[in-house]
Amino acid sequence: MNDSETRLAEPKPEGRLDGREESRAELLVGAIVEDYPPATRMAWLIGALAVASIASWLRVVLGWSPLGPPLVFYLPAIFVVTLIAGWVYGLAAVLVSLLLSWLLFTPPPLSFQLPNWAQGTSYVSWALVAVVQVAITQILRDALRRAFHSEARYRKLLNVASGVVWITDEDGRALTPQQEWSQLTGMPWQDYREYGWLKAIHPDDHARLRPENPTGNRNDTHNIEIRLWSAAAGDWRWYQSRAALIPKRSGDSDEWIAALRDVHDQKLARDKRDLMVGELRHRLKNLVTIIDALAKNSKIPDEPAVDRFLKKFLGRLHALGAAGDLVLVGQRVAIECGAVVRATLAPFMEDKSARFYIAGPVVQLSEETGGALAFAVHELATNAIKYGALSVLEGRVSLTWSRTPVENGERIAIEWKERGGPTPLPPNKEGFGSRVIRFVTARERDGSVDIDYETDGLRCRIAFTKASEGPPVDVAAR
Repeated sequence: MNDSETRLAEPKPEGRLDGREESRAELLVGAIVEDYPPATRMAWLIGALAVASIASWLRVVLGWSPLGPPLVFYLPAIFVVTLIAGWVYGLAAVLVSLLLSWLLFTPPPLSFQLPNWAQGTSYVSWALVAVVQVAITQILRDALRRAFHSEARYRKLLNVASGVVWITDEDGRALTPQQEWSQLTGMPWQDYREYGWLKAIHPDDHARLRPENPTGNRNDTHNIEIRLWSAAAGDWRWYQSRAALIPKRSGDSDEWIAALRDVHDQKLARDKRDLMVGELRHRLKNLVTIIDALAKNSKIPDEPAVDRFLKKFLGRLHALGAAGDLVLVGQRVAIECGAVVRATLAPFMEDKSARFYIAGPVVQLSEETGGALAFAVHELATNAIKYGALSVLEGRVSLTWSRTPVENGERIAIEWKERGGPTPLPPNKEGFGSRVIRFVTARERDGSVDIDYETDGLRCRIAFTKASEGPPVDVAAR
């Protein structure tokens, strides 16, 4: 373990955070947008207007006449009442302010005389200004409420979705203390500020921290798996980092915000599974190779019938091996239809690829149906080389499949069509090859297999119903 690893191995006490101003600002906004009971709102109304009245009275006592009419002191009070209690109490504050100003400060005070024309005009103008202020303040209050609740939902979402949220600037520098990072790595703020946080990343993973091909798009995202030093475990652990580039306003730098999730156990399990799958694939290929060698070395020489049997047997054996390999590669008991078709036809397409047309959407087949389809496709290709379209230079073969939504699932149709070859002749009786083809739908619902010996070439249509797996996605034709 190197020096940096030794430093990280000992958790250090959390340094004093510098986020006090942000915390006070959040507390202030929270106090503003809180839904207070009516009694509390009324207390804010009375208290704010009382302070404004005292300020207006001091103005009169001290002779600050150049400051303007007494109503000017009530505008801040109305702003505070509207911001804390809402527009209803803000309008009430406007009415009470007019009443108090008329009774207490309109000469002569407490005379209950109606204001003259000049005073009335001043009151009306002030009332209009105050109402506009109430409307603007209410808009501000609603905006603060939305921002505060959005921030609260955002924080709770991050807490649910991930264990650690990590923020850096566009260049990868940590500019503010982040308590979750300290709790995870045991690093105090003075150790991970700027680029110091890189000491908590495994050296072999540093190269993957930046996107390999940045697009310049302001909505860039970056998903990687990296090893972080865990103070609790005292060792490196795998984490999944999902980062997004957050654009700021003009003049400010962008930020990377990353959600870190512990995937150490899943990563180790996946690596172990991949190792086992690789070993199974290796053994399957070895087994097929051994059977192939035993069959070839055990055949009787100069026996055409044995040679024909052996060729068919080994062809079917390799088709089964290819289907089994696809199951292992997919790491599940399902096979993709296009992969089965291409793997089975690969030996036939080495010098005839231009004579095949293969196309269809992505369709997942069960292991049993996929294996049976591999047998059927191999049988059809073998017959096409011997008697059908692939026995002549002008012959062509198309293999297509489709998905059609039906009740409780979708209808899968696979069609083999030959063109340009000799006119096919129906056999006198059904042979083993035909039984192999009809076996494809044995484990599927509403299965049907139609083999038509048309004048322009053999047509074989295999159809069955399976549970729906999502919208079809076309694969490239070949």
